[in-house]
Parts: sequence; C-alpha cells; structure tokens
Amino acid sequence: MAIVKILLVGYFKWVSKNVCRASSTVTFIEDGKEKIIVDTGNLVDQNKILAALKKIKIKPSDVTAVINTHHHPDHVGCNFLFEKAKFIDSNSIAVGDKFTILPQQDFSLTPNVKIIQSPGHTLNDCTVLVKTSKGKIAIVGDLIWKEGKAGFQLAFSEDRKLLRVSQKKILKMADWIIPGHGKIFRVTSNE
Repeated sequence: MAIVKILLVGYFKWVSKNVCRASSTVTFIEDGKEKIIVDTGNLVDQNKILAALKKIKIKPSDVTAVINTHHHPDHVGCNFLFEKAKFIDSNSIAVGDKFTILPQQDFSLTPNVKIIQSPGHTLNDCTVLVKTSKGKIAIVGDLIWKEGKAGFQLAFSEDRKLLRVSQKKILKMADWIIPGHGKIFRVTSNE
C-alpha cells in the first residue's frame, strides 16, 4: 500500500471582485521506490514546500515524479524544484524535453497509484487515486475545491456538466478526498 502525506493545505480567498489569492494543496505519495508530488502549489510556496519535505526527510532530488492535476499557476508554480522528476498530467509524461503523449484514458503509474481522467474544471484534468491502508484516497485538484457543498460548485469550470459527471465518478471510487484548496475529508453517501 502507498503512503500519502499532505505537505501543504491549499487555500482560495477573494480579495476583491476580480482578484483572489490561491495556492493548491501539495501532496506527497510514496509507493515502493516511487516518491511522487501531486500539484506543486504557487511560486510563493517554495520555502514552505522545502520545509515540509525536510520534515519528512525527503530532498527535492529524491522525488521521482510530479503529477499536475491541471496546469493553472496555483497548481504548478513550484514544478521547477523537482529537476530530476518526470512530469505527468492527464495525457503525457515528460522527462526533460522528451514528451510521451498518451491516449486520453486512465492509466496506472505504480501498483497503488492510478491517474483517472476527470475533466470539467479544465478539459484536461486528472485525479490521482491512491490505494492506502486507510482506503482509497483521491487527490482531485480543482475537481472539488474543499469539503462541503460550496467545494463542489466551482465557479471556474470549462464545462459544468462534465465537472459534475467527473465529481460523481470520483466520489464512487474514493473513500477520502484531498481537494484542490482544502483539507482531506471522508466521502459520505450525501456528497
């Protein structure tokens, strides 16, 4: 079974009508020899991420893969910290300047880590589904922002109907949700 640790809990706050402050939740997964980061937060989080990694005795150079649930700046801002990692998204794996384009379908990264297509917020979103001793944990990016009804009603979505279909799909698969901008929560039947 894989181990999942939240390095930073994300946030989203409106500052004024058209201005917000945001950074994604940053999550670490260890499955065998693979050390994976899901979403790397905002550029301003660099020192917080480095401190959180140091606390769990991981150096950026130890990270073997970075998975980006989507490519908004508040989710990819610190990708540069992980120079030795391969970079994965919903349909590609990049190592240096070599890109392997994958079909738009679900795929396994490790025995306990699967990439699930979950479009709606953007048309190229993915969720990371992880088998752990606590059950299946879905790291969903902005498919679900935070716990509670407001976390499911995303104002920023390219396709609201597709978003809702993806939310329902992932909720059926997962025991726990790590949302894009909040703390982990248990999936209940009334989500």
